Amino acid sequence: RERASGLPGSGASKADMAAKDIREFVNGRLQANMPVDNATGLQKNEHQQAQAVFSLEALVKSHAFLVISVGNCPQCEELAVVLASRGLPESIFVKWDKSAHEYQDLKRQLSAYAGEVFTFPQVFAAGAYEGGFKEVMDKLERGVFDEVFEKYFEIEPCTLRRIVERRPIVCFSLPNCPQCDTLYEDLKRRGVPAQDIFIKLDKARPEYQAMKAQMQLLIGKQQFAFPQTFVRGVYQGDFDEVIAKAEKGEYADLFSEEFGIAPSSPAPEILAPPGAVAFDEDF
Repeated sequence: RERASGLPGSGASKADMAAKDIREFVNGRLQANMPVDNATGLQKNEHQQAQAVFSLEALVKSHAFLVISVGNCPQCEELAVVLASRGLPESIFVKWDKSAHEYQDLKRQLSAYAGEVFTFPQVFAAGAYEGGFKEVMDKLERGVFDEVFEKYFEIEPCTLRRIVERRPIVCFSLPNCPQCDTLYEDLKRRGVPAQDIFIKLDKARPEYQAMKAQMQLLIGKQQFAFPQTFVRGVYQGDFDEVIAKAEKGEYADLFSEEFGIAPSSPAPEILAPPGAVAFDEDF
């Protein structure tokens, strides 16, 4: 995590370099200390690491998930807290020192990805540039990094579970899903801020398959149709079940406590539009 020091260009001696704890990062984990070369007294591969100190490409390749930060950076600190809550180790952070003579060269290399004007932090995942603070926070919320976290850090994917646990009611939907639209309008008619409780998944996004697998675990079904609804962390079922519960007034207390909606008289029966079942196309 510390900035490059004790390496060529830093003013440190070979003895200082030999005293450093230099380890190899493999598949998201720091390995045990590398063997020492008897001829030089240095750890093997240390020379290559020293030569690569000014190479952003080498830095990216050495980290399955890399967050480049600087000092006095509130957004860097905020992202660090979020990633720590997900179980990521501190070793994913590399802090650059703006006063170091190599900083301008590193910044120039980073600008090839981030553009001439950028702020910190800047993030790479599995060798790919992912963006700055806002882009990465958005991707975290969408579960874009779930597969990387599971593969390299053995962190159980939990994006959907976190959403379900944080919200009093949440409906997962798809684009071009008539049943989703019908439930949306029904809840809106009841006074529920539907725009705040619906989360639209997208089969076109690369993270969809990971989200689908998480949904299967949450609802205990391999086959399912959209929308899928949860109330205070409890699975409510598919379209027909949720509509039936709403008609029976089973959500009256929820709507009153969370949205200040007074109980209303029973509404006309809501039927699914013909041919409106939005199954996952894999089934």
